[in-house]
Amino acid sequence: MKLSLPHKKPILFVDSHHIVNEEDITAKYAVPVDHPVLKGHFPHFRIWPGIHLIEGMSQTAGLHAMHLASEKLSEPGTKYVTMLSTVDKVKFRRPVMPGAKLKYFATLYKKKHNHIFYKCTVYSSTVRVAEAVIGLTAVNMGIQQ
Repeated sequence: MKLSLPHKKPILFVDSHHIVNEEDITAKYAVPVDHPVLKGHFPHFRIWPGIHLIEGMSQTAGLHAMHLASEKLSEPGTKYVTMLSTVDKVKFRRPVMPGAKLKYFATLYKKKHNHIFYKCTVYSSTVRVAEAVIGLTAVNMGIQQ
């Protein structure tokens, strides 16, 4: 089953991914030099927003969570999506500039009920630029409230 995120540009922050094993995933993203957010963040010193780094980590972890649940996702009528539930221990270590080639690493480290937690790291080239613990939860989109 080919995994893809429900996100679309300009909020899709994963260009490609590789499931390493049942605990690990890597993903890549090239920060566009003409991304709309860069016009205002910041006009005098364009920098990729930290919140977008967090979203990229979340999307990477989400792809791995979808991989783990791929058997359930293939059942007819199943409409699950992973949603961000927690962001902890965030550190921004270096600024990310337009044109950077990012590599995301996420490692599953804990499951609790319907929550799954990943330790995530972002590199630009060989430099670690950010890290966080990302918590996700699965939501059944077929349930009407």
